[in-house]
Amino acid sequence: MTVPETSGERRFVRPADYYSSATPDPVLPSWAAYGCGAAAVVVLIVVFAGGAWLARGGFTVLMDFAIGMSVAEMKGMYAPDVTPAQKDALDKEVEAMRAKLREEKISIPSLQPFLEAIRKTTKDTKVSGEEMKVLLDAAKRARSSDPSKRR
Repeated sequence: MTVPETSGERRFVRPADYYSSATPDPVLPSWAAYGCGAAAVVVLIVVFAGGAWLARGGFTVLMDFAIGMSVAEMKGMYAPDVTPAQKDALDKEVEAMRAKLREEKISIPSLQPFLEAIRKTTKDTKVSGEEMKVLLDAAKRARSSDPSKRR
């Protein structure tokens, strides 16, 4: 009589044992593969359509929207030392800048200093009078930039 080498189940499944055993029950239903494939196709279509929209002027619309939302949120952060004249001046400057952006009379890269100024001034959720001057100066520089001088 022979004695088995090990008692109990083996720890290692040999490839021959794996492939000769019965097929396990599926974990997901059969339609799941088709559903995931269809979702992937939809995502690819949306990504390519979004890229085409951005390439054809949509990025300008997106930046105009982002600046408008940022300035609107910033209005609730004004400190008491910000004067109404400063608020009006910034509003007028930003509206003029956004109008030139929509007309493509200023370039998108020229907005970077203004966007950085917004980020720095709103980091502490307060916009003081000094920070308002920085914002106003950045908006004036962005509005007065010339798109023909692009690199």
